[in-house]
Amino acid sequence: MDAIVHLAAQTGVPSSIQDPVTDCLTNVVGTMRVLEAARKTGVNKVVIASSAAPLGRAKPPASENTVPLPISPYGASKLSAEAYCLAYFGSYGLNAIALRFANAYGERAGHKESVVSKFIKDILTTREIAIDGTGGQTRDFIHVSDLCSAIESAMSFDGGGEIFQIGTGTETSISDLANLIVDASKLDVNVSYGPTRAGDVQRNYSDISKAKKMLNWSPQKELSLGISQVWEWFEANVAPTN
Repeated sequence: MDAIVHLAAQTGVPSSIQDPVTDCLTNVVGTMRVLEAARKTGVNKVVIASSAAPLGRAKPPASENTVPLPISPYGASKLSAEAYCLAYFGSYGLNAIALRFANAYGERAGHKESVVSKFIKDILTTREIAIDGTGGQTRDFIHVSDLCSAIESAMSFDGGGEIFQIGTGTETSISDLANLIVDASKLDVNVSYGPTRAGDVQRNYSDISKAKKMLNWSPQKELSLGISQVWEWFEANVAPTN
């Protein structure tokens, strides 16, 4: 093996709040085991999937120079995984890189409960969307194809011990996202609002200037086009349950 791309993780803030121990064992100990396996077998490159969650309540845009202030066990576990990447580079010369993925969406995500997948599945089954909080909270939504190209760029990067923000640099509210999905569905959809979810960051988007400069990478998929393509995939492949 020349390299490892480590994408396995516990990925949800609510799950981390319900069971922080499992979150830690999966994201922190699991990542360390991957790094240790690479060190022992002579693998030179490890690219891990991190998140903007380590930055938590820090003022956006999220950047590599921002002091992390995680507000959930998930954010803390991803911060720890990043730290082990840096430590293995510093101590053993392992070219480990952490990519802080923004909010990923894409086709073939019928099993996912992330916000884009959940909203689409809810429309398909009930013609309703329930938004946590006011809908004014923001995220940076990136299509999976752009994440894949970022991983390829990180694999080709000559070096390690780096963290990169991987997003679009665009701040989108959850309400605006819901509107894009409703427009793509061309259906009459009821949108409601509920309590704010514990551990949720209110604003989040990425400064991707470092990735553009050092990885020679930029996202290509515009959000409205991506949402339309993802809706078409779900409509064709995910059967309504009702």
